[in-house]
Amino acid sequence: MEPAATSVPGAAVEPRRPGPDTGEATAATGEATAGRPELQIAAHVSGGVLGAGMLVMPPVVAALAGGDSLLVWSAHILLGGSISLMLAMLVRARVRPASLAGAVGALLGSWAQRAVDGVFAVAFTAGQAAIAWFAATCLLTAADGSPPRPGTDGLLLALGILAVAVLAALSPLSLPAAVLRLRPWATGAVALACFAWGWPTAPAAGSHTPLAPSGLSPDGAQWLALAALFFAGVGWESVTAVVPSAAAGPRRTAMGVALGTAAVAIVYLGLATVHRLAAEAPAAQNSPSTPLRWALAIATATVLTSYCFTNVRTAARIATRLRPGDPGPAERGPAKAVIAAVGTACCAFACAGAAGDGAVPLLLLGPAAAALLGYGLAAAAAVRRGGPLLRCAGAAVLLVLVGIAVLAVPYLLG
Repeated sequence: MEPAATSVPGAAVEPRRPGPDTGEATAATGEATAGRPELQIAAHVSGGVLGAGMLVMPPVVAALAGGDSLLVWSAHILLGGSISLMLAMLVRARVRPASLAGAVGALLGSWAQRAVDGVFAVAFTAGQAAIAWFAATCLLTAADGSPPRPGTDGLLLALGILAVAVLAALSPLSLPAAVLRLRPWATGAVALACFAWGWPTAPAAGSHTPLAPSGLSPDGAQWLALAALFFAGVGWESVTAVVPSAAAGPRRTAMGVALGTAAVAIVYLGLATVHRLAAEAPAAQNSPSTPLRWALAIATATVLTSYCFTNVRTAARIATRLRPGDPGPAERGPAKAVIAAVGTACCAFACAGAAGDGAVPLLLLGPAAAALLGYGLAAAAAVRRGGPLLRCAGAAVLLVLVGIAVLAVPYLLG
């Protein structure tokens, strides 16, 4: 996900249009899948969800959920695929290609669009702080061989990573489209290499680490893992930008979403399984050699910094849309002042993460809350504007989302 979005967080809340900032290979994807709309939809779903979360989330979920990590992943993918299918059927013949905010705005009114844009603009900043904290944790783990305790060292490294990303976002620098097309593949390859070597080393239960808050009950940790996974799930809504233009019937639309969900499941469950098996192997007691640790840490930090760079610009574009009468990022890029404000917010969230254990999953609750609100409004739109079957689906999704929030909050606060 590039929020993470995508995932998120890559930037899945914006329509998928080719450009130097978004880096989405929409044109190339469209050519490669011409005449096969189900493949076009599948490519957008998987491309929207798979992003920085491939590196960040398996270690975080494993640190929180332990032996139940695969069950938590499966629950998230099932819910995410259901939300994506509901959204695809909702927008198929009702709205033009748009972001999630644009789609709910067209169906519920401009207030809904501003609500989604507002929460995502804020949530993206928290998401980048979480990514920076994870990268900092990896660098400190490379130096010491074990996950570090929360503190000034991690904060300074996280702020340094964010500073590099914000300065890059303020500059004329743009990553070539070819680089951005290959970035998810490179991210997956780095993640696979890290997890196959059992790195970063899983923290001991109850230890003080940025990857998991100490003092949570086992049930509370599992709920936090499920909630934080919404960061990796920012991108399920990418169907709103492709389904209306794909001109596919209900069956081919459903097939496209199913194929995309299957691709996401293969990647995320595969990485989570590799991470778990490597952690349980006898060799996991021995940390990788120092040169290997540094190679993996530098590769991880480089990839994640690139996501922070593009996501900061995305958050600034979303924030720009909130200004009344603004022509929007389609006509011009975000002002440097807006990018600087977003960067400042990212650093503020990173400083907040130094207050205690579990900075990474707790900061990920920002994108999780934004996704919960955006998907909840989409479900409400399905109940209000859909046919009988779509209304039932929207009501079911809405009940599940509300149920997760109601059940999770007492555990997280307790």
